[in-house]
Amino acid sequence: SSHHKEAMSNCIAVLSNLGEEISTDVSFTIVLSELSVIQTTLANISVEQVRRLPRMTDKSKLNAMQFLSMLCMYSLISEPMLLPLFSCRMVRLTIEYGFCDASIVGLSTAGFGLFTFTDDILLGYRIGKVCDSLIDESPNKNALRSRLCRELDCSLKAMVEPNRTVVPLFIDRYNSAMMNGDVESAMLCLLAYCTGSFYIGTNLVSLTKTFKSCIDQAANYQQTNTLHVAMSNFRAVLHLTGRSNDEVGIKSYEELEEIGKNTNSQLLLRRILMSQMSIHFYDRNWVKVMELFEKNPPSKFNNVLATGLALYGGVASLTLARQTHELKWRRIGEEAVEKMTKYEKVSSVNYSW
Repeated sequence: SSHHKEAMSNCIAVLSNLGEEISTDVSFTIVLSELSVIQTTLANISVEQVRRLPRMTDKSKLNAMQFLSMLCMYSLISEPMLLPLFSCRMVRLTIEYGFCDASIVGLSTAGFGLFTFTDDILLGYRIGKVCDSLIDESPNKNALRSRLCRELDCSLKAMVEPNRTVVPLFIDRYNSAMMNGDVESAMLCLLAYCTGSFYIGTNLVSLTKTFKSCIDQAANYQQTNTLHVAMSNFRAVLHLTGRSNDEVGIKSYEELEEIGKNTNSQLLLRRILMSQMSIHFYDRNWVKVMELFEKNPPSKFNNVLATGLALYGGVASLTLARQTHELKWRRIGEEAVEKMTKYEKVSSVNYSW
């Protein structure tokens, strides 16, 4: 959003004064270059290795780590391509100057970057498991757990571990964040719980109540990005319960999409797409599913959107291929099967066909 962009600009200016110059002129080639260094550096990472690092004492670098941590949080919402630059810098500072709590944010986000931008999903997951252990040892455990819910739980764990065991964690993270007064993280954790519950097949009546609570709290705490994402996800729930036009105050997809474009909220735009595709998939409107799929073809990135696109687009295109005998649909379907087969190797529980 514009709020996040302004915050990022301020953080980058402060970092420059602290001696850490950050260029935001980024390309996919630069991202892969940064991550290839991290892949080599962290290939054999262990908790014991990190424990042996000295404590970071340089006050300038400690401050820099805090601002880099904030940049990671903001870029995840509005500028995901910048995420590896910030996290890789945090890892390098940790290796050179020592360990601090913000190092866990850097390592977790670097693991998330490997998961998102490369095929090394399992290394990202292993880095996440190391971070889990480091968080358990930290006196700031609750704050770190909720702060890193998206990176560790919503992505790395949700990709590899059974979703039904991961989704309940989000409520614990929400409670931890609220106890620490971190409202922004708390609302994102509650949103993750609502969204995850939808995809694991939670009872729609109880899920409606949970979504309403999330929307009410996000509005009350003025967490507009979370509010709009929750509305977009809730629209799918309303459709499945036959109450699409029942709820006063829930914005339409068109209104939400305009907000997403105006605020550059990539998170909101991704969730609108997944919500709409979920509706058409449920309705078995394969043509509508593929219209959205072709407007938003799968990227090179691994994330919830990529797996959803592969699943929805794969089933829809193969069904259309059988119905129409068009080679186009067969080709798209085979590409989706190839992608899902890759994910199945990471987690047969979550991604077996």
